Amino acid sequence: MTTTILESIPEDTGRDFVPCPRQKKTQSDLLAAIKEIQYIRDLDTLLENILHEARMLTGADAGTIYLEAGGRLFFSYIQNDTLFGKGHSKNKYLCGVSSMPVNKSSIAGYAALSGESLLIDDVYDIISPVSYNFNPSIDQFSTYHTQSLLAVPLITCAGTVVGVLQLINAKDTEERTVPFSMQDRLVISQFAATAADALEKSKLAREMILRLVDTLEFRDPRENSCHAHRVASYAVELYEEWAGCRGIDPHELRIKKDHLRTAAMLHDLGKTGVDASVLCGSSLDGNEDYQNKMHTVYGARFFHRFTSPWDKTAYDVAIGHHEHWAGTGYPGRVNIFSDKPVFGAGRRGKEIPLAARIVAIADTFDTLVAHNEDERFDEGAYKLIAERSGSWFDSELVQIFLGQKDSLTAIRKAHCETR
Repeated sequence: MTTTILESIPEDTGRDFVPCPRQKKTQSDLLAAIKEIQYIRDLDTLLENILHEARMLTGADAGTIYLEAGGRLFFSYIQNDTLFGKGHSKNKYLCGVSSMPVNKSSIAGYAALSGESLLIDDVYDIISPVSYNFNPSIDQFSTYHTQSLLAVPLITCAGTVVGVLQLINAKDTEERTVPFSMQDRLVISQFAATAADALEKSKLAREMILRLVDTLEFRDPRENSCHAHRVASYAVELYEEWAGCRGIDPHELRIKKDHLRTAAMLHDLGKTGVDASVLCGSSLDGNEDYQNKMHTVYGARFFHRFTSPWDKTAYDVAIGHHEHWAGTGYPGRVNIFSDKPVFGAGRRGKEIPLAARIVAIADTFDTLVAHNEDERFDEGAYKLIAERSGSWFDSELVQIFLGQKDSLTAIRKAHCETR
């Protein structure tokens, strides 16, 4: 087996390709993949889709995306059909805590530093005189066996390296592991150029969202970026499972996840209109309680124009995440632009939009467990949510949520409080 640095390989190297039946991807396939990622706003949803589309283009069993920050590559997203099954990324929330320096000692670091794509037939049999080597620790931990690998730097049109896209174990039509081809390298390099620009824009959008969350923290220390990330991640996990049970079209699923994650991160944006003494008060009188509940109305005012489907989702979440399935929540039917809005009868059942019903569970759970590092405390939170199934919460969603404990725990570890 050989290692190939593609930019420097002569055409007459005589590279020993293993004949294998693989479906070749056309220009139309590439354009379709590019179209799938071009209009995604949310960073996490974009990472998922970039990796998914790249794997579909090459028939890769697994893959990883590293994002660059401060001279390091952060292990930001992983998919592996062998370990997790097709369409699942169960340990994706455990990735961001791991990183490596951008240097020539690792495969991903070399690709980022040199700007070159690496095509490796067998990572355990790199016989060329190169500076990098394969780190087998993940294989040893997971019992997975990495063989063929394609690493492509994610470089924007301005020449900025934002990360590395790494694809693992190309499969032929009989599910045998085979080397990636020169065509794979060409297709993914073209795809990576678009992906890099999309990532740069998405990272900027995420930073703007986090700045909005930071303004909330000035009012209420509990409303920090960790809380926002956790609530959004819980919500997306819950929606994804709910959608999977209904056979929702994958394209629609990706769009809705994109909208939901950002909306969930900003679910309490309306608290910017509430006095800090009210938000942090432990015992509120009638007027203070009204002011506190008004954050749902203020939040709705931010998104009322409905200039995009995302605005509608954000509006639904902001105004509806304190509604109760049995109709006992707030603000109910209300004129959000009244000088002094009067809360009406609470919305009940499916009158409450799905996104709001999902975030209601996610937000309540995080409020209960956020400041308790002992995972055993989670069981009390699960018990409370189960007890309020059918009264506060949609019982179908509760049942799904309670079946996702491993993912929920992983999310907590990935977005734990650091301050």
